Amino acid sequence: MFKRLKNYFINRRGREALPVRLHWRRLYVLPSKPGLFFFLIGSTMMLAGLNFNNNMSLMLVFLLFGLAQVILYKTFFNLKNVVIDQVHAAPVFAGERYTLRLQLLAPTDRYQIQVKMDESVDTANILHQSGQWQLAADAEQRGYQPLPRLKLLTRYPLGLVTVWAYCQPKATVLVYPRPEQPCPSFAHHGGVEGPDSSVVQGDEMDDLRTYQSGDPIRDIAWKKSAQGQGTFVKKYHLKQGKELCFDYSQLNLKDIEKRLSRLTAWVVEAERQTLTYQLKLPQFDSGMGRGERHYHECLTALAVFGPGGVS
Repeated sequence: MFKRLKNYFINRRGREALPVRLHWRRLYVLPSKPGLFFFLIGSTMMLAGLNFNNNMSLMLVFLLFGLAQVILYKTFFNLKNVVIDQVHAAPVFAGERYTLRLQLLAPTDRYQIQVKMDESVDTANILHQSGQWQLAADAEQRGYQPLPRLKLLTRYPLGLVTVWAYCQPKATVLVYPRPEQPCPSFAHHGGVEGPDSSVVQGDEMDDLRTYQSGDPIRDIAWKKSAQGQGTFVKKYHLKQGKELCFDYSQLNLKDIEKRLSRLTAWVVEAERQTLTYQLKLPQFDSGMGRGERHYHECLTALAVFGPGGVS
């Protein structure tokens, strides 16, 4: 019951478009553990002073409580009117950790502001009206993954009071499918028209390797496999200048995620070898190309393909 009520108050604003200003109605204030200890000691000193009619003890207690009130305001205004200006995370592959870069703004310098995202924590200052934070989280599923809730807090200057706020940015991180490891050889499965286009896995046989699920039957080395030492397939290497076509419909794999994982591995490997390649998916055709833009377009199409892509 308490947990549901807490989540309601925290999440009642939903996901918010940036920039977001932390005005006073968004801030929560409670004493920290050192603050509770400070209050306990102060209360004990006050009771002792009243009991023994010790004016010096009472003066010290009132001085300390006055200092605590000043610290409370100082801590509160250290987070008040801070602006969450930008959040950005570069695309990563599923199973990796992405880095979230967060920029906060404030009209005056602010100190020891801590930002939490899941288990990741970073502390920095806002100097000259701007500050940068970096947080990390796991990229579990392909697609546009929404960012977790952010918690901003401060205990500056003496740690007696904790002031915090929550924000759920309306932002996402793009997660590419996990590439198959090790990368299988390029498949021989149809291609594009044109006298200079070749979509075979290779032009010359280079070696043999162990059979992997989804390898074309035509590539099996029957003589070697007949020796009873396992099933082997022919491994080819490409001549320079050839073009590759990676066609989703031509893969001999039933599972969608395994198909996408293999296509991702091929796109990554083709780009690494600076080969010209084409990706064909249902309702998507990248055309022949290479380079960073073409590479990103292909991986993005794989990331958001089908019902498995988070959006």
